[in-house]
Amino acid sequence: MRTTAYCLLGTILLLSAAACGATTKVSGDLQAAIDAASPGDTLLVSAGVYDKITIEKSLNLVGEGAVILAGQRDAGVDVRADRVNISGFMVRNGFYGIKLNSVQGCRISNNTVLDCVQPGIALLFSDNNTIVGNNASFNGLGGEGWYGIYLSNSNHNQIRNNVACNNGAYGIDLFPSCSNNTIAGNVLKRNMYGLYMFTDCADNLIEGNVMSENTNSGLDMRFNCHHNAVLNNTIENNVVAGVTLISSSRNLIKGNLIDANGRYGLQIQSGSDDNLITNNTISQSQTGLFMDSTGNRIYSNTIAENVVQAEDRDSNIWNASYPIGGNLWSDYIGTDEMSGVNQDFPGGDGFGDSSYQINERAEDRYPVMGGQVQQIALVQKSLSPLKARIGDNINIQAALSSKYDLSQVVVRAFPEGGSESCGYARLSPSGNAYAGKLSTGLMDQGNYEIVLIARDTRGYELVENLGLIEVSSR
Repeated sequence: MRTTAYCLLGTILLLSAAACGATTKVSGDLQAAIDAASPGDTLLVSAGVYDKITIEKSLNLVGEGAVILAGQRDAGVDVRADRVNISGFMVRNGFYGIKLNSVQGCRISNNTVLDCVQPGIALLFSDNNTIVGNNASFNGLGGEGWYGIYLSNSNHNQIRNNVACNNGAYGIDLFPSCSNNTIAGNVLKRNMYGLYMFTDCADNLIEGNVMSENTNSGLDMRFNCHHNAVLNNTIENNVVAGVTLISSSRNLIKGNLIDANGRYGLQIQSGSDDNLITNNTISQSQTGLFMDSTGNRIYSNTIAENVVQAEDRDSNIWNASYPIGGNLWSDYIGTDEMSGVNQDFPGGDGFGDSSYQINERAEDRYPVMGGQVQQIALVQKSLSPLKARIGDNINIQAALSSKYDLSQVVVRAFPEGGSESCGYARLSPSGNAYAGKLSTGLMDQGNYEIVLIARDTRGYELVENLGLIEVSSR
């Protein structure tokens, strides 16, 4: 029954948009109650199961254990008016869960939206709305939709502190032309992509999200997604990549933890130029940074314990000017005894005296010292004898330290100055070392370099020259 109208004075946050209105307790036909309400009214919806609803006026709906079930070709909640506030509902089984279409000033908070064919929560041509504290999970699993939360042609929205997990493809998806949105504090796990931005998405703030355990990338930006700020996110344990940029330039990627992603920590491809990558930790991936674009600036990052720390296939800048410097590389083995722009004055300055070489064209001129560790290190070695006749065995021992378990330790023999192996032996654990015998039976007379190759279970490989032996004829 309708009660006396009164102003809500902020006791419930989502009702603050309404200056005054009547409050009605609803336990029967919810759509009829909506149709009978006046703009600004509040409906307190009792526990129970309700049919789909359409809202075409500014209202406040507060669910108190209410469940809305819709058919698989219908929206559970279809919002067609500005300044609609919806909180506390469970919405299930619709084509859309909660759909905002060409509206502004709405607040969707603390709802649970599950098992919808397409997006759990969708904003279509809708600006200046707030989506906060919702759980939009297990949507789009039927092969038609794929989204937890979906924005299309929608700008200046706040998407904060939501959970969007286990959706068909995307935790949160922006496509196309979504700008000046804030995507902050969300948990986006076990989707195909955590956050996916596709085509002409600009000036968005992506901050403080958890984008982990997705089967492709944690964050993926494609095709003219520019001037976005990706700040202080946790991006871990994604199967393919932590962050992927394709044809997307002039973005800021700063202060993120990008750790233990399967193939790449950060991959920047196909004309993704002039991005700034700074103050991130990029660690424990097969390839830390894969760069197939130009003009990107990479400095003040910690790049640690990747099998391949960085691969640069174009022309990028791996340090800022002195004294800002470059990056901390965990496998840098240089010293810090000099200082200055050219590292030619006595006294350390926190930067390595020699460059960190990424390839023959790319280098970090000022690698940061501190925290360096070799994933595999040769501690001690032994070759005996150093002179042998063809057909004799060379006894080899190598003591190794490694952060991860070793999967293979072998030696190969190369003619001095040559590149084709003439001998091979596998070393096996023996006490605190690896040991084995290298036969000279297939070697010709001459000198041979004995090269140790050790590989760990993550794929990191150490190649170390153990020394020179001389083989003579009988």
